[in-house]
Amino acid sequence: MRYSFLVFSLFIFTACVHDISIAPDIAKVKKTRPVTIYRTVAYYIPKKLLEEKVETPGGNSDTLRYSPYRDTEEAFHKVLTSVFAKVYKLDTLDEAKIEKLGIQFIFIPNIETMSLSNSNVDWQPTKFNIILKVKVLKADHSELFTTYAEGKGIANFGRYEENPTYAVEIATRSAFLQLQDELITKRKKFK
Repeated sequence: MRYSFLVFSLFIFTACVHDISIAPDIAKVKKTRPVTIYRTVAYYIPKKLLEEKVETPGGNSDTLRYSPYRDTEEAFHKVLTSVFAKVYKLDTLDEAKIEKLGIQFIFIPNIETMSLSNSNVDWQPTKFNIILKVKVLKADHSELFTTYAEGKGIANFGRYEENPTYAVEIATRSAFLQLQDELITKRKKFK
């Protein structure tokens, strides 16, 4: 009997892992300024990063698990296609392909995430931060500049009851809109 109680107690108090997506609502990642940069660009995310899973804290001692690069790749692609005339995805930094496609600039993202919750009952994150740094290279792989965007999302009980990943969605959307704005602001660098 005592053994059964111990197993039951461990089961009750064992933290759970919740698989989520950190992808923003693509319909809300809109072009905010009527600017098109007439350049051919590409982005490169190594396969290893696309397959990477990350775990960060949720509420009630639970954990969130997600794939930051895979989840946000569509938003990254949308930002680039909103700003530049032609966008390609590279599987490698193969210079022959870069030359063949006429690619002038290459974007390489770096993503860091943080989450937490002040809830002792629910698993949903009440705070989520994402730092999006994007290294911009010229076709010859020399560095042009690095962008920096930080998205922050906060959700109270009512918000995350309607949408469990509300704080996540707000943070990622904010970061990608900041990236878009910075690329447009720095458009003179893409000569």
